[in-house]
Amino acid sequence: MAERERLESARLLPPHGASVHVNRPCHRGDTPLHEHDFWEAALVVSGRAVHRTIRGDAPLRRGDVVVLRPGQWHAYLACRDLHLANLCLGPALLDGELAWALSDPALAAALAPADGQGVLRLRLAPAALRRCLGAIARLAAIQAGRDLALHRAEQVAQVLLILNELARVLPRQDGAGALPPPLATVQRAFAADPTRAWSLAGLARLAGCSTGHLLRLFRRRTGTNPTTWLARLRVERAAVLLLTTARPVAEVGAAVGWSDPNYFARRFRALLGVSPGAYRRHGARAGAATTAGDWVQW
Repeated sequence: MAERERLESARLLPPHGASVHVNRPCHRGDTPLHEHDFWEAALVVSGRAVHRTIRGDAPLRRGDVVVLRPGQWHAYLACRDLHLANLCLGPALLDGELAWALSDPALAAALAPADGQGVLRLRLAPAALRRCLGAIARLAAIQAGRDLALHRAEQVAQVLLILNELARVLPRQDGAGALPPPLATVQRAFAADPTRAWSLAGLARLAGCSTGHLLRLFRRRTGTNPTTWLARLRVERAAVLLLTTARPVAEVGAAVGWSDPNYFARRFRALLGVSPGAYRRHGARAGAATTAGDWVQW
């Protein structure tokens, strides 16, 4: 099994203009497991497939939308002329022009799910899908030109049109919406440095609030606590390493922040229901890259 190649925004997204990339691939057969460091929405235009993520397998058909946050892996299996329209947003856009969207109740759940859920499954009505595809077509036309910097505002406008359509079909939950600033600060810190030995007191100082307030925010908005939320993030990253590298299980645990192999195994099993070794054996049957040449970008 080859060492994984992470698909990075630095190689995909343009150096000028908005940090946006679109494409229209067609998949047949199996498309190997891959991950990336940018936000992605994959809209199913036609065809069928099975979508594999850390949450399991689910069928795809026209109108389905898969939203993946940075760091989440996925694969398309048994593709039958699966035509996709992909929208990829880089960190520069999310931290720049769209930074305000993380505080917008209608958009925050799509861009940064509060519960740590790495994958959102949505479904668009035919008219909404057509509007999204029109916006993606316009972004593709801008992308094909030479003067991206001159169209930055229009790129952002087209992205917002798509995000608005996704926000309309997001499941409504009590307390959903924009993340409180302390919670958003902590979750960004976890994503940037998940292997660090974070302490609750240190997180509270970083977030600018008391430990009690931080715990209440986590419980109210995610249904869990910071330790469990971080553990889920580590397990997701460990799952990618288990399926896409030949590194020993203990080494994988250390790479995500758990130097004790037994503790790593317990946390992994608690969240995914199987041991790291069993997860590797099951996942390797399909959807995992076997050589560096197997990697695809979306």
